Amino acid sequence: MAIQSNPVQYAFALDGDNILTHISEAKRSHSYTCPGCHNCLKPVLGDVNAKHYRHIEECCSLETYLHKAAKQAFFQCYKHAINTNRPMVLELERSVSCIGPRLGLLGNKAVQCSKLVSARYNLTQFFDQVDLERRDKNTGLQPDVMLTDSSGKRCCYIEICVTHPCTQEKIDTGIPILEFKVQSADDIKVLSSGVYSVERGNLSVFNWEPPSRIVEYCSGTCSVGKVEMSVWCLSDSGRLNENIVPLSDVDLIVNSKLNSWPKALDAGEVMTNLRTFLHHVDPQTLFPNCIMCKQGGSWLDGYLHCYSKAKLVPYTEACQCAAYKVREWRKD
Repeated sequence: MAIQSNPVQYAFALDGDNILTHISEAKRSHSYTCPGCHNCLKPVLGDVNAKHYRHIEECCSLETYLHKAAKQAFFQCYKHAINTNRPMVLELERSVSCIGPRLGLLGNKAVQCSKLVSARYNLTQFFDQVDLERRDKNTGLQPDVMLTDSSGKRCCYIEICVTHPCTQEKIDTGIPILEFKVQSADDIKVLSSGVYSVERGNLSVFNWEPPSRIVEYCSGTCSVGKVEMSVWCLSDSGRLNENIVPLSDVDLIVNSKLNSWPKALDAGEVMTNLRTFLHHVDPQTLFPNCIMCKQGGSWLDGYLHCYSKAKLVPYTEACQCAAYKVREWRKD
């Protein structure tokens, strides 16, 4: 993993109290040390070039500097949040499924409206203690920063990735891990912000999956809302009318699963559904229809195979067919 170049490579230093200090807050009269090599850093605060810290002697690896400065930034920010009762915000994505009435029209319980939405957590509500480079006595591992709760029952590892990602050994412990990719001073500033999100792309999360939620009604864009639906009605003259609309546009006040189903159903399912629909809207079979005839076979876009005539006929053929005879109703 290549470290991104930055015109101000050394933007952070430790002051006399071992507090990580950004160059914007540095003072000429104060002494500073490098968080990587612990040698002296001189603040360069001129008006021409960008302000930065400079080693008196070049003796520091940029990789080491970024790694140590980053974990110090997180530790310092988290400790301040605990002491001041300020939240440390973690934004993850969790699955939210809708069980609204529209799904019933699909006739398939396996189909769900599921989407990923943002879930915000305050880390300090789960972990009220923070330690820098502390060895975990339960696993023998030493994360860059370890968060724990006062009861000792929960912990979370914070890992800083400059060139070396989190080891599989740590991931396999099952302990929640937040791994931050750090390539520049700007990434360190993010760690000092107290707001972390997977959407930024510099955060990887292991063993921390927010529980899914089930809601009654879908909010926003429905993930199955574009499914094409056949919505049927019977005209005053007895003709069937089919309207193709997306699931999200089906009017649930006037339509139900009796007359609405996915366009992609096979011919057998469509035939069964149409018979159920016609029995519901025309229980006395006032309108002759080949769908309800004993001689009617499979449905094919407005046509049926007629066993009596041994050919495809329009479903309205029953209006003038001597062989028309209503089949005994039963729900297939």
